[in-house]
Amino acid sequence: MPSGNAKAAYSAGVRTDPELNTSIVELSYTDPVDPAHNLLACIAPDLGSNLYRFRAGEHELIYCEEEKLKKRGHTGIFVLWPFPNRVRDKQYSYRGQRYSFADVPRTQGALIHGLVYDRSWDYEQPCADVQSASVTTFVEMDLDSPYFSAFPFPSRLSLTYTLSAAGVTVAYSVQNTGTQALPYGFALHPYFHLLGGAERTLVSLPAGHVMEADAELLPTGRLLDVRSTMYAMFDLSQPTLLSHLKLDHVYTDLLQGRESLIDHPGFGLRIRISASPDFTHTVIYTPAHSPYFCLENQTCSTDAINLHQRAMQDIAHLLELQPGEEAGGFIRYTVEYTR
Repeated sequence: MPSGNAKAAYSAGVRTDPELNTSIVELSYTDPVDPAHNLLACIAPDLGSNLYRFRAGEHELIYCEEEKLKKRGHTGIFVLWPFPNRVRDKQYSYRGQRYSFADVPRTQGALIHGLVYDRSWDYEQPCADVQSASVTTFVEMDLDSPYFSAFPFPSRLSLTYTLSAAGVTVAYSVQNTGTQALPYGFALHPYFHLLGGAERTLVSLPAGHVMEADAELLPTGRLLDVRSTMYAMFDLSQPTLLSHLKLDHVYTDLLQGRESLIDHPGFGLRIRISASPDFTHTVIYTPAHSPYFCLENQTCSTDAINLHQRAMQDIAHLLELQPGEEAGGFIRYTVEYTR
């Protein structure tokens, strides 16, 4: 049951969802003046710690297919760890050692979307006070983890979801619990609901470059300047209709002080996306004839571990932790009301 009294603006609790057949954590905010400004966030720890619902008033801002979620599929907001998106040929080298994801059965060719989005996560007791509602979930990489031989770096990833009147913040923390250096990248993969369709949804992504990709959607290592005439079609520095875009690209050289923006003008809603400085890349995916699109903040490039090995450390931005060290950052989804 939610904590706090019936008049509390914030509540946090755990309940069993009969449709998903699992426990979920609900974080809610009740606006004292306008119910259209109420917020609800739902997390399913057993289903990959998926933030599968983020609702403002009556509007579902995140697109989630419950049947996919029950199978731990790609929907809602799922977690990309230890490497975001694709790893070329399901293999990589690090500090002179070669590793393979060949035994990971989910994908062919490249490894896609990491190792934890379909795992069951643990969680702490959710809590609420006068300022927010929050919960922390966590997953371990250890000898008992699936595919540990492919990523034999003992570690712990924790996520703290905090709901306030402004929106939801997801803070991540990585701990190196092993005896050797830990390479990693972190990202969230949100499916944003196109409330009014692609013809009535605008997006802006302030970035200076897009990464050239090959036929497998893997970066070649070449950066394309979106401010040049030749690549101006990739420039998203100004709000652009989703219906004008056909993208599945990695953007980098993110402009400091500028945030990504999703605007639903027909509904008077806007989502402002900000992140800590460690998030140096953003992927945007705009599938045709779809009720959603994806805008994914990443701490590194797609295939960062292999770009790093090819001496492209600057554009890869692979993160590393020494034994006993801890690091983290955040992604924030702020809801604005425009009418």
